[in-house]
Amino acid sequence: MTLAPPAPARARDDTWLWALAGLALGLFGLGFVVRWRCTVGSCSLGGAEWVFDLDAVGGLPRLFTTSLFVASAVCAGRVAVRSRGTHRLWWSAVTLIGVGLVFAKLVSAHSVLEGWDGAGATLALGSLASVVGLPVLGVLGRVWRVPGARAVVLALAVYALAALGLDVLTGAVAVADPRPLPMAAATFVEELGEALTALVLLAVLSRRVPPRRQRVQ
Repeated sequence: MTLAPPAPARARDDTWLWALAGLALGLFGLGFVVRWRCTVGSCSLGGAEWVFDLDAVGGLPRLFTTSLFVASAVCAGRVAVRSRGTHRLWWSAVTLIGVGLVFAKLVSAHSVLEGWDGAGATLALGSLASVVGLPVLGVLGRVWRVPGARAVVLALAVYALAALGLDVLTGAVAVADPRPLPMAAATFVEELGEALTALVLLAVLSRRVPPRRQRVQ
Protein backbone atom coordinates (compact mmCIF):
# COMPACT_ATOMS: atom_id res chain seq x y z
CA MET A 1 0.00 0.00 0.00
CA THR A 2 1.45 3.36 -1.04
CA LEU A 3 1.05 6.24 1.36
CA ALA A 4 0.21 9.61 -0.05
CA PRO A 5 2.92 12.20 0.51
CA PRO A 6 2.21 14.73 3.24
CA ALA A 7 0.56 17.91 2.10
CA PRO A 8 3.03 20.78 1.78
CA ALA A 9 2.86 23.45 4.46
CA ARG A 10 0.79 26.41 3.36
CA ALA A 11 2.85 29.55 2.88
CA ARG A 12 1.98 32.31 5.29
CA ASP A 13 0.02 35.10 3.66
CA ASP A 14 1.43 38.44 4.79
CA THR A 15 -0.68 40.54 2.43
CA TRP A 16 -2.55 42.07 5.37
CA LEU A 17 0.75 43.18 6.90
CA TRP A 18 1.91 45.01 3.80
CA ALA A 19 -1.56 46.47 3.30
CA LEU A 20 -1.51 47.93 6.81
CA ALA A 21 1.99 49.30 6.28
CA GLY A 22 0.84 51.00 3.08
CA LEU A 23 -2.23 52.36 4.83
CA ALA A 24 -0.03 53.76 7.58
CA LEU A 25 2.22 55.55 5.09
CA GLY A 26 -0.77 57.07 3.32
CA LEU A 27 -2.66 58.04 6.46
CA PHE A 28 0.30 59.56 8.28
CA GLY A 29 1.49 61.25 5.09
CA LEU A 30 -1.90 62.94 4.84
CA GLY A 31 -1.63 63.84 8.51
CA PHE A 32 1.72 65.50 7.86
CA VAL A 33 0.25 67.66 5.10
CA VAL A 34 -2.73 68.60 7.26
CA ARG A 35 -0.52 69.49 10.24
CA TRP A 36 1.81 71.59 8.13
CA ARG A 37 -0.77 73.42 6.03
CA CYS A 38 -3.16 74.10 8.88
CA THR A 39 -0.33 75.39 11.06
CA VAL A 40 0.70 77.99 8.49
CA GLY A 41 -2.89 79.14 8.17
CA SER A 42 -3.98 77.70 4.81
CA CYS A 43 -6.23 74.97 6.17
CA SER A 44 -9.43 74.35 4.21
CA LEU A 45 -11.00 71.59 6.32
CA GLY A 46 -13.41 73.88 8.12
CA GLY A 47 -12.44 72.92 11.67
CA ALA A 48 -12.27 69.19 10.93
CA GLU A 49 -8.47 69.10 10.62
CA TRP A 50 -8.20 67.20 13.92
CA VAL A 51 -9.65 64.11 12.17
CA PHE A 52 -6.45 63.75 10.14
CA ASP A 53 -4.03 65.46 12.52
CA LEU A 54 -1.01 63.34 13.37
CA ASP A 55 -1.44 63.12 17.14
CA ALA A 56 -4.90 64.47 17.89
CA VAL A 57 -6.85 62.43 20.44
CA GLY A 58 -9.67 60.78 18.47
CA GLY A 59 -7.98 61.48 15.12
CA LEU A 60 -7.53 58.75 12.54
CA PRO A 61 -3.72 58.42 12.84
CA ARG A 62 -3.88 57.88 16.60
CA LEU A 63 -6.84 55.51 16.26
CA PHE A 64 -4.88 53.53 13.66
CA THR A 65 -2.02 52.91 16.08
CA THR A 66 -4.47 52.22 18.90
CA SER A 67 -6.23 49.60 16.78
CA LEU A 68 -2.90 47.82 16.23
CA PHE A 69 -2.46 47.57 20.00
CA VAL A 70 -6.02 46.29 20.36
CA ALA A 71 -5.29 43.55 17.84
CA SER A 72 -2.00 42.75 19.60
CA ALA A 73 -3.74 42.42 22.96
CA VAL A 74 -6.36 40.15 21.39
CA CYS A 75 -3.66 37.93 19.85
CA ALA A 76 -1.80 37.64 23.15
CA GLY A 77 -5.06 36.92 24.96
CA ARG A 78 -5.92 34.14 22.52
CA VAL A 79 -2.54 32.53 23.10
CA ALA A 80 -2.99 32.86 26.87
CA VAL A 81 -6.40 31.19 26.76
CA ARG A 82 -4.99 28.24 24.83
CA SER A 83 -1.90 27.90 27.02
CA ARG A 84 -1.38 26.18 30.35
CA GLY A 85 0.53 26.73 33.55
CA THR A 86 3.37 29.25 33.52
CA HIS A 87 2.96 29.76 29.78
CA ARG A 88 -0.55 31.07 30.38
CA LEU A 89 0.76 33.37 33.11
CA TRP A 90 3.44 34.75 30.78
CA TRP A 91 1.03 35.38 27.93
CA SER A 92 -1.43 36.97 30.35
CA ALA A 93 1.29 39.46 31.28
CA VAL A 94 1.83 40.26 27.59
CA THR A 95 -1.92 40.73 27.21
CA LEU A 96 -1.94 43.23 30.08
CA ILE A 97 0.92 45.11 28.47
CA GLY A 98 -1.10 45.29 25.26
CA VAL A 99 -4.13 46.62 27.13
CA GLY A 100 -1.92 49.22 28.81
CA LEU A 101 -0.58 50.35 25.42
CA VAL A 102 -4.15 50.67 24.12
CA PHE A 103 -5.10 52.92 27.02
CA ALA A 104 -1.91 54.99 26.85
CA LYS A 105 -2.27 55.66 23.12
CA LEU A 106 -6.01 56.22 23.21
CA VAL A 107 -5.87 58.98 25.81
CA SER A 108 -2.35 60.23 24.96
CA ALA A 109 -1.00 59.36 28.39
CA HIS A 110 2.48 60.69 27.64
CA SER A 111 1.06 64.14 26.82
CA VAL A 112 -0.88 64.12 30.09
CA LEU A 113 2.27 63.27 32.03
CA GLU A 114 4.23 65.95 30.23
CA GLY A 115 1.54 68.47 31.14
CA TRP A 116 1.85 67.54 34.80
CA ASP A 117 5.59 67.29 35.25
CA GLY A 118 7.39 67.93 31.97
CA ALA A 119 8.90 65.64 29.36
CA GLY A 120 11.57 64.39 31.79
CA ALA A 121 9.01 62.53 33.88
CA THR A 122 7.59 60.79 30.82
CA LEU A 123 11.03 59.72 29.63
CA ALA A 124 12.06 58.53 33.10
CA LEU A 125 8.87 56.55 33.69
CA GLY A 126 8.91 54.95 30.25
CA SER A 127 12.60 54.12 30.48
CA LEU A 128 12.17 52.57 33.93
CA ALA A 129 9.27 50.40 32.77
CA SER A 130 11.26 49.26 29.73
CA VAL A 131 14.61 48.71 31.43
CA VAL A 132 13.09 46.78 34.34
CA GLY A 133 9.94 45.20 32.94
CA LEU A 134 11.15 43.88 29.58
CA PRO A 135 14.24 42.07 30.93
CA VAL A 136 12.09 40.43 33.62
CA LEU A 137 9.61 39.35 30.94
CA GLY A 138 12.47 38.02 28.84
CA VAL A 139 14.04 36.06 31.70
CA LEU A 140 10.71 34.51 32.66
CA GLY A 141 10.07 33.57 29.05
CA ARG A 142 13.43 31.82 28.86
CA VAL A 143 13.15 30.09 32.25
CA TRP A 144 9.60 28.93 31.54
CA ARG A 145 10.56 27.99 27.97
CA VAL A 146 7.78 30.00 26.37
CA PRO A 147 7.90 29.55 22.57
CA GLY A 148 8.38 32.86 20.81
CA ALA A 149 9.13 34.80 24.00
CA ARG A 150 12.38 36.27 22.68
CA ALA A 151 10.72 37.64 19.54
CA VAL A 152 7.84 39.15 21.53
CA VAL A 153 10.15 40.85 24.03
CA LEU A 154 12.34 42.15 21.19
CA ALA A 155 9.29 43.59 19.41
CA LEU A 156 8.17 45.30 22.62
CA ALA A 157 11.68 46.70 23.11
CA VAL A 158 11.76 48.06 19.55
CA TYR A 159 8.43 49.81 20.12
CA ALA A 160 9.59 51.26 23.46
CA LEU A 161 12.79 52.53 21.86
CA ALA A 162 10.85 54.17 19.03
CA ALA A 163 8.22 55.71 21.32
CA LEU A 164 10.74 57.15 23.79
CA GLY A 165 13.54 58.02 21.38
CA LEU A 166 11.38 59.72 18.77
CA ASP A 167 9.58 61.68 21.49
CA VAL A 168 12.95 63.05 22.57
CA LEU A 169 13.75 63.88 18.94
CA THR A 170 10.51 65.82 18.54
CA GLY A 171 11.26 67.74 21.73
CA ALA A 172 14.73 68.60 20.43
CA VAL A 173 13.29 69.89 17.17
CA ALA A 174 10.78 72.01 19.12
CA VAL A 175 13.68 73.70 20.90
CA ALA A 176 16.04 73.99 17.92
CA ASP A 177 13.62 74.99 15.14
CA PRO A 178 9.94 75.33 16.11
CA ARG A 179 8.78 76.48 12.67
CA PRO A 180 5.73 74.69 11.20
CA LEU A 181 7.53 72.51 8.64
CA PRO A 182 10.26 71.07 10.93
CA MET A 183 7.73 70.48 13.71
CA ALA A 184 5.29 68.77 11.35
CA ALA A 185 8.11 66.61 9.96
CA ALA A 186 9.31 65.63 13.45
CA THR A 187 5.79 64.74 14.58
CA PHE A 188 5.29 62.74 11.37
CA VAL A 189 8.46 60.72 12.00
CA GLU A 190 7.50 60.14 15.64
CA GLU A 191 3.92 59.02 15.02
CA LEU A 192 4.72 56.95 11.92
CA GLY A 193 7.61 55.31 13.76
CA GLU A 194 5.29 54.34 16.60
CA ALA A 195 2.70 52.98 14.17
CA LEU A 196 5.18 50.86 12.22
CA THR A 197 6.80 49.39 15.33
CA ALA A 198 3.31 48.67 16.70
CA LEU A 199 2.63 46.86 13.43
CA VAL A 200 5.82 44.83 13.91
CA LEU A 201 4.58 43.84 17.38
CA LEU A 202 1.24 42.75 15.93
CA ALA A 203 3.00 40.71 13.23
CA VAL A 204 5.10 38.89 15.84
CA LEU A 205 2.13 38.17 18.11
CA SER A 206 -0.14 37.02 15.28
CA ARG A 207 2.38 34.33 14.43
CA ARG A 208 2.07 32.85 17.92
CA VAL A 209 -1.70 32.36 17.75
CA PRO A 210 -2.26 28.61 17.29
CA PRO A 211 -4.80 27.19 14.83
CA ARG A 212 -8.29 26.55 16.12
CA ARG A 213 -8.70 23.51 18.38
CA GLN A 214 -4.97 23.43 19.06
CA ARG A 215 -3.68 24.18 22.54
CA VAL A 216 -0.27 25.62 23.31
CA GLN A 217 1.75 23.65 25.83
